[in-house]
Amino acid sequence: MEGVNFLFRTLCTVTILFSISAYATEKKLIVDHDGGADDAMAIFLALLNEKYFDGPEVVAITTTHGNVDENQVFYNTQRILNVAQRPDVPIYRGSPSALIRDFPSDLYFGYDGLGDNTTTVEPIAAQKENAAEALIAFSKKLKGGLTIVTLGPLTNIALAMKLDADFMSRLSQIFIAASYIYTDNIPQKVEFNVKMDIEAYYIVVENGLLDKVTLIPSTTVKSYLNLGKVWRLDILGKIQSNVIKAMNVYERISLSRSNDWHPLDAAAMSIVLNAMIVGEVKYTWNYLNLCGNRRGMTENNFNFKTPNAKIIYTLKKEAYRVFLLKIFSADVESEN
Repeated sequence: MEGVNFLFRTLCTVTILFSISAYATEKKLIVDHDGGADDAMAIFLALLNEKYFDGPEVVAITTTHGNVDENQVFYNTQRILNVAQRPDVPIYRGSPSALIRDFPSDLYFGYDGLGDNTTTVEPIAAQKENAAEALIAFSKKLKGGLTIVTLGPLTNIALAMKLDADFMSRLSQIFIAASYIYTDNIPQKVEFNVKMDIEAYYIVVENGLLDKVTLIPSTTVKSYLNLGKVWRLDILGKIQSNVIKAMNVYERISLSRSNDWHPLDAAAMSIVLNAMIVGEVKYTWNYLNLCGNRRGMTENNFNFKTPNAKIIYTLKKEAYRVFLLKIFSADVESEN
């Protein structure tokens, strides 16, 4: 019987990994972000993977509040696309605030979200549609072929779902970089992206569809993909490309805070682009506490009969390390 159970678990894992990676053949990606240095690295990864490795086409970037206010996020998006030499990627501006209650940023990446630097940019105009309208329109145009990666609060996604009840069902996949998996070693607190719009997270996950939603918890990334500050500075940081030179500036404040290095958004985008980084994935009923002293804390029921999401449970550090070096080194070879 144990052999049968092992085979069943193995088949389930293979099936889940296939569902996570199968979207890559669809070649269409939208990044929804909140303007921090880790968002910048995630966007660079997506654009470089598209350019050099025939990765999914980034068809739009949408902005929301979070690491900094939305005005700064919009400005930061222009800065990022300038460095990447991709002013052609359309920017759709999103919600400047949470649905109900705002929280101040922790300024982890600096006041401007990108290391408090004064680089100038060539302006890139925003599209006339707001982010929620654009997400709905793209989901219709690319029905079944669009993957969304959310790197900040879920305000734009929640608004799109409220405006169009069929929005999520038209997606290929939505990857959500948020949530915690609590263990004895994990402090009981509210994850940052969840805290910045608790009601939005509730709306999205409460109405989640198992075949569409994959959660990437920051606790999983911290536990399995901590490459360390020394590796970040002495290996990745020594790559002589314009993108890495920019990232060294963008992360200079966050890197001064700790000897660890495990940026959630860069890890999340890498997981989306390379399923080989993924270890174990579980089905879960993920839900959010809205009241009391556990307000904003996420919970997982791995035995629930009707799960609403897949959740990344373990990850592979060496595969992640290799992927980062491959993507960012490709840019050096091109520039030379």
